[in-house]
Amino acid sequence: METNQTKKPSLCWKCKNAVPSASSGCSWSRAFQPVEGWTAERKHTAKGNGSADDVYETYCVTACPEYRKDDGCDVLCRNDEGCLRIAEHVLRLQMNKYRSALQRYARSRSDNDLAQLKAVERELFTPYYAALMMHSVDLRQVCNEERRRVGLPELEERE
Repeated sequence: METNQTKKPSLCWKCKNAVPSASSGCSWSRAFQPVEGWTAERKHTAKGNGSADDVYETYCVTACPEYRKDDGCDVLCRNDEGCLRIAEHVLRLQMNKYRSALQRYARSRSDNDLAQLKAVERELFTPYYAALMMHSVDLRQVCNEERRRVGLPELEERE
């Protein structure tokens, strides 16, 4: 598997076509099919616990015939309510994933289920989720409450 220690920005990150809508989109953003004629480096990225089954293919695009510079005028989150709904949706999905992993481990106590649980916890404790929660919720405390609910010990404090 290829690894990429230094992430290069993909052209897609600043393209209007990155988020498909009625008036925008490309074959990559709509169906994860490479855009004909683009210049891109293929990458394989591990997600979750990093097992061979948990790898996805992505690209770092450096040139694309369908590139449309995003000038910031077409904002995905047009108001605070819309942004909060998106944040709530993302967090709800991740917390459902966490609760499932927690319940699996509480039942099985297997090393594999523990590794999956820890992977989800690591992701929840990233700056990304702290920012998504606007630094107003202590996700470590939430996870400890969930752990207590299924009879597991609390997370150890970070050093």
